[in-house]
Amino acid sequence: MDVIDELDQRKRKVEDRIDQIFDGDRDHPLWNSMAYYPRAGGKKLRPFLVMITTGAFDKSEEVALPYATALELVHNFTLIHDDIMDKDEMRRGKATLHKRIGEAHAINAGDGLFALAFKILSNTEVEDEKLRLLLEELSTSVVKVAEGQEEDISFEETYDITEEEFLDMIEKKTSYLFRAAARGGAIIGGGDEEEIRSMGEYARKMGVAFQIQDDYLDLVGDENKIGKDVGSDIKEGKRTLMVINALSELPEQKRKRLIEILEKEDNTTEEIRKALGLIEDAKAIQHSKDLAHEYAEEAKSELEILPDGKYKRMLEEIVDFMISREK
Repeated sequence: MDVIDELDQRKRKVEDRIDQIFDGDRDHPLWNSMAYYPRAGGKKLRPFLVMITTGAFDKSEEVALPYATALELVHNFTLIHDDIMDKDEMRRGKATLHKRIGEAHAINAGDGLFALAFKILSNTEVEDEKLRLLLEELSTSVVKVAEGQEEDISFEETYDITEEEFLDMIEKKTSYLFRAAARGGAIIGGGDEEEIRSMGEYARKMGVAFQIQDDYLDLVGDENKIGKDVGSDIKEGKRTLMVINALSELPEQKRKRLIEILEKEDNTTEEIRKALGLIEDAKAIQHSKDLAHEYAEEAKSELEILPDGKYKRMLEEIVDFMISREK
């Protein structure tokens, strides 16, 4: 069984748990809104990471299922709010929640998911100290995501962003939930302090590689696979790693032209192509791919603390999947 089959197997377990949560006696309309993103597909990478890391420490994966599910609900809470702030219209091939029901209702649904996640977390059958540590991991990750989101919003006001500043932002906004997944799995599994630290570093570095690949797919991916228009980040003027690198490398005239396209509200297909060409001229796409691979290799090196076996193999292979995926 390859890592995709392993991922799908655990994805179904989490989806079954999500169905149990939302199929109960839920006659209030809020519950349908809360269920929209968790039931809209997605790879369920973070729950997978929780369960595999738990297994790597010789603990039953089933024990980790409440924490894995809670983390997935928190992830979807962040997506709802992120889509509102970014004014995104599509998510996983469907209309975003705020486009379907309005911003106020969507914010409320996100808040409901956030609270529900911590209720589910409390059902994790571990010792009190481990439960305290899991609560700390999850709450810390949400604060870090908020910090990263604040930085991302502030980036909209400037083009003078360094690569270091950008990487710090995506570590908070993206990597911290992966970090909470791997550290949480190690905590449930009974890992010691150094093992928990190493698993957190593994996930942090993997998360950066994941986000770089996400931005790459927005530029050159297949619209049918990624579930949104290719080049949407350019249309929205987003400061991705590739854009930041291009702006730092291009000569002044080309830099000005790229900024003009990024600032324009309704870009034509030709203008999107022009922006892509400028980014390619700066070799920013290749630089980003190289950096993603560098982070991926560093992530895998953190797994040296684990014994060889199927769980270590899966943790290595999921990193490779994240930087080679097409959606």
